[in-house]
Amino acid sequence: MDTYIRYALVRTGDWHTANDLVSATLGDLAMAWTEVLQSPSPSALAWRLLSARTGRDVITAGPHRLLPTAQADAVLLRYRLGLPTRQAAEVMGREPAEFAWLLKQAVRTAAAA
Repeated sequence: MDTYIRYALVRTGDWHTANDLVSATLGDLAMAWTEVLQSPSPSALAWRLLSARTGRDVITAGPHRLLPTAQADAVLLRYRLGLPTRQAAEVMGREPAEFAWLLKQAVRTAAAA
């Protein structure tokens, strides 16, 4: 949960807003708990909910201004929050190789911008 709050804080710049977004996301998960348990990747489902909720409630800034959401999220988790690749991949509910691909795509997308 600490990573979720840190991510939301970077996206919003406000502790209370970040905390509210994470609490709301956890509420969303609770309401869909049966679906969460049946999901092949509960982490991926939780991340999609947080990312979507955060994206609705903030002004787009930083890497989210230039990159597709998944790429921007990967950049934030790896470089802004300093998570190791494996941990960042796990948070997003992705395989480490897929996460590494997102980072490579982010570099290509940013270079082309």
